[in-house]
Amino acid sequence: MVAAKFWEFVKLESTSKRRVEMIVAAKSYLQTQLTDGVELSDAAIARHLWQQLQQSQTSDTESTHLAEICLRCYISYQIYQVCLDLALRFGSRHGFRAEDLLPFVLDDQVILTTSEKPRVRKSTYESLATKLLKTFDPVKGTLNSWVNRYVKQSPELKRFLLQHGVLLISDWALLNNTNPKQLQRILAEMYHLTPGEIEQICQLLMSYHAVYREERLQQKLSGVNVRCQIPTSEQLSEIAQDLQSRTNRRLSEEAVLKQLQAMAQKLRQYRIVSQGGYVSSVAYDQPEIQPIVERSQITQDDDTEKFEFINLYQQQFLESLDTAISQVVESFITQLQRKRSANQEISQSFVTGLHLFHCQGKPMSQIAPELGMKKQYEVTRLLKLNDLRADIRQKLLIILRDRVLEIAQQFTDAQRLENLENQLEVILDEQINTIIQEAESETRNPQRNQPLCGLLARRLCSYLEGKRADK
Repeated sequence: MVAAKFWEFVKLESTSKRRVEMIVAAKSYLQTQLTDGVELSDAAIARHLWQQLQQSQTSDTESTHLAEICLRCYISYQIYQVCLDLALRFGSRHGFRAEDLLPFVLDDQVILTTSEKPRVRKSTYESLATKLLKTFDPVKGTLNSWVNRYVKQSPELKRFLLQHGVLLISDWALLNNTNPKQLQRILAEMYHLTPGEIEQICQLLMSYHAVYREERLQQKLSGVNVRCQIPTSEQLSEIAQDLQSRTNRRLSEEAVLKQLQAMAQKLRQYRIVSQGGYVSSVAYDQPEIQPIVERSQITQDDDTEKFEFINLYQQQFLESLDTAISQVVESFITQLQRKRSANQEISQSFVTGLHLFHCQGKPMSQIAPELGMKKQYEVTRLLKLNDLRADIRQKLLIILRDRVLEIAQQFTDAQRLENLENQLEVILDEQINTIIQEAESETRNPQRNQPLCGLLARRLCSYLEGKRADK
């Protein structure tokens, strides 16, 4: 069945309210273009329409107009989806909604001269959809990815996001594009870190460059040009080895990843501020939250104790996450066994489904037959990923709060401990939300047949592998 997104046009009314308008002629045209009984992906349909548009560019035919209108409908849908995704990832934390983003990019107009013969309005103004259609090259990617790129590169949208404290660049690209001298200056001038702290962070960046950036350069030389992705387990291990050879510091893969992300966060805030953007008032240099984010609030000015606190906190965070995952998954299995008659079979299907989705990156449509199911929605109902993440989030918050307070007692005085206790739940909730949002974003935009890379997915896979090995 052809998706309605090719004949439903998403636009803004004069009140800036979103409106979806069905174009009957576009629906009829598209249904005549496609072979009955053959299901095509959105990308294949978009490519077919684009080819129709290119072949008919020299002639002003009805078919040309309808192919273009179908593409503009699809583009309007994808623009809305990109804005919705940005709002889901950043909106609640940074104070904006998808509706606030739409006026910057959803600016196309399809005019219906009659209900039978829709036309694209001729105008000197170039909408984002017009630019997309002029520059789209199916050899370089799908129309969906083209829309995603253009929306996020919109100067007005980027300016709005900066004003709300959002910079659309991955941690790994930030680290890749920053040299140690720049980092040293930023850490000294903006964050006022000690020379010892600056040296340790810069050494880690140099190890990151020696492994990650070197591999990126080799990829480009061989003609492979992909976006910066989260470092693989092998890369993290090599970074840890390179760092140890440079400084004699020994870090686990998880510790390397956490410290790289903390470094990237500092660079992100610097970039936002330097470009005139807004950084949240819940900043890393507030005394009450220094122990939780990166810099422990310690009574003695002792680097060794600071790093000891950080290492203890990181260890407790991962242990608490593992405990939360274990308790929630077991609770889900127990609930399934109570509701279903085939207890062992359904619980095994649940565990297998989680493993296939998170650890092998298989889509629900491929998982269904492996579990003996006919439809994708049956897998969705079985796994209940939204409920699973919500329960892990709540359980992690409860477990971690008590453990952090126990650690903090060893490093801070009574007054600061009281301040920390009063704000701890809010602070931890923010950190945990980041992990959950990362997991939600990965689930919405997975790389097919590639394991999910986020922290929650990796720890869940570790737990599931252990559970499978025990059998």
